[in-house]
Amino acid sequence: MRHLLALAWKYMLLATVFFAMIPLFLRVSSAELLWFSLWMTLVAYALGDLYILPRFGNLSAVIADFGLAFVGVWIGIGIFYNAGGAAVINAAFFSALLVALGEILFHAYMNRIVLRHQDEKKEHSMRREMQTEIAEEFDVRSATDQGEDKQES
Repeated sequence: MRHLLALAWKYMLLATVFFAMIPLFLRVSSAELLWFSLWMTLVAYALGDLYILPRFGNLSAVIADFGLAFVGVWIGIGIFYNAGGAAVINAAFFSALLVALGEILFHAYMNRIVLRHQDEKKEHSMRREMQTEIAEEFDVRSATDQGEDKQES
């Protein structure tokens, strides 16, 4: 459930940024922006938020999200619209910049709500794997000597 809510938040962030920035530079329909936002959400969530963020931290994940948004808009929108190079690059850069700024807050949410529970589960299972057995006897020789004394009596 936490992942679905996080996906919804990320979709709202990307759709808002794309609806605000891309139409300033290119003529793109609303339906195409919604589909593009959905695909970018799924890819960015899997790559940036579930893979890079837990392993490398917030800064690396923000840089990765900036790069993914820039390349995604540049290639994803640019291929379909054969628009001038400067318009597509400007749309890609400013969209990626706003996405990166929004991702800083989104990653704080991910670390606090979504990924924290995964770390607790991992830590709990690691504790069971690393446990040692504890016996009452500390010295094996004294325990065997006492056992021999009991057998003789």
